[in-house]
Amino acid sequence: MDFIRARTPDQINSRQEEIINACDTLFTTYGYEGVTFKAISDITTFTRPSIYNYYKTKDEILLGLLGREMQGWQASFMEVMSSESRMSKEQYSAFLTKTLISREKMLKLLSILFSVLETNSRVEKYADFKRVSNVLDIIGASLDRYFPEASTEAKTIFLSAFSAYILGLYPISHHTQKQLDAGQMAGIEHVVHVVPDLEYLCYHGILLLLSGL
Repeated sequence: MDFIRARTPDQINSRQEEIINACDTLFTTYGYEGVTFKAISDITTFTRPSIYNYYKTKDEILLGLLGREMQGWQASFMEVMSSESRMSKEQYSAFLTKTLISREKMLKLLSILFSVLETNSRVEKYADFKRVSNVLDIIGASLDRYFPEASTEAKTIFLSAFSAYILGLYPISHHTQKQLDAGQMAGIEHVVHVVPDLEYLCYHGILLLLSGL
């Protein structure tokens, strides 16, 4: 069957969703290198050339996947906020940690957002991503709710520090085999033997950042 280009917004969204679903499967199974237009065409109704009607690079597709993951994170965050009127710093850190460690795929993609995904995506695709990934606005609202006594400056500093922190959470807690081999060859025992637990790192790091509120 010849490929028929989508014309309506619903058709376009449906086609993009099919491509992102395939990207999700490939990224989860094979990692970044496993996502290719050929691999996507093998498990969808698309030919390689037809994918270019929607995405120019695989990084644009991965950016779409990251946007979807962040929307899921936002939904889980808002669900808890709607039912919890008060939280201590320890409770807030535990809550935020729980939402993060359940989305390792999101953390993994965030770790390459600025180095790869943004660089290899068109500005309009990056703008689409920015429209759906307003997580910091939601976290800012949660700080206003749970820590009303904190100054605006302290909340702003927390949001900036938290943004930088979550970008490094995945690579710090998931050493690659190359990192382990290089550490062993270099005689750096810390790199070889100490791999921080994601949950422990997340909770205590966020709790430390909250100390300024």
